[in-house]
Amino acid sequence: MIGFKYDGTHSDTLSILMNSKNVPMIPPLRENFEPIPGKDGAWDFGVQYGSRPLGTTCTIIAASAADLKTKLRTLVGFLNPRLGARPLIFDDEPDKLYYARITSQIPLDQIGAMGTFTLQFICSDPFLYSITPTTVSGSGTLSAVNNGTYLSQPIIAIVHGGGAGTVVNTRADGIVQTLTFNSTAVAGTYVVDCKEATITKGTSGAYQYLSGDFFALSEGENTVANTGGVTSLSLVYRDTYL
Repeated sequence: MIGFKYDGTHSDTLSILMNSKNVPMIPPLRENFEPIPGKDGAWDFGVQYGSRPLGTTCTIIAASAADLKTKLRTLVGFLNPRLGARPLIFDDEPDKLYYARITSQIPLDQIGAMGTFTLQFICSDPFLYSITPTTVSGSGTLSAVNNGTYLSQPIIAIVHGGGAGTVVNTRADGIVQTLTFNSTAVAGTYVVDCKEATITKGTSGAYQYLSGDFFALSEGENTVANTGGVTSLSLVYRDTYL
């Protein structure tokens, strides 16, 4: 029987059988159309992806009606949405994960010591990720391969000797992205979180020293090179899927 693992705990541990799941093939689309006055159709300004809903229909089995209530209390405490989005892994794709949390009430159909219910999850980050992150590090020119089907946003640690310098990402799709240190940049290790759009040095922001693009690795091989005062760099990322 196929189940799931949520925040490191498998559904079996909670006496849950997953009867079915509903995982849309792609996230919802936010369409950007602009009507054309006096003409048919519309201008198409592209789409963004919305939060992805996921649903699982489950059965929980207990030794008695009282035991069922105890197991249900344990379950709802474990699913507490105030803990935020946590890794959700389905048994039929054990190498990939969603970041999800519960998004609605959990109505229960109970017969004796057995209950059936649907868990509705929401992924505000709508993408699917490889469980194991990839790390690429060194100096000069590095190869960062994204085996997914969508852009992967890395965390980049840059060891900088001070002064001017650049890091350039030549993507598999031909787009070139650049991070540029200005001449006042002090020596140290800078961390660029491309997903969260933050630049730090130690515990402080370092936006005054570094400008340019937050990198996104396209599907396939991306070439990342450093010049100037940049000594070495490290990229940590996950293959990313729609």
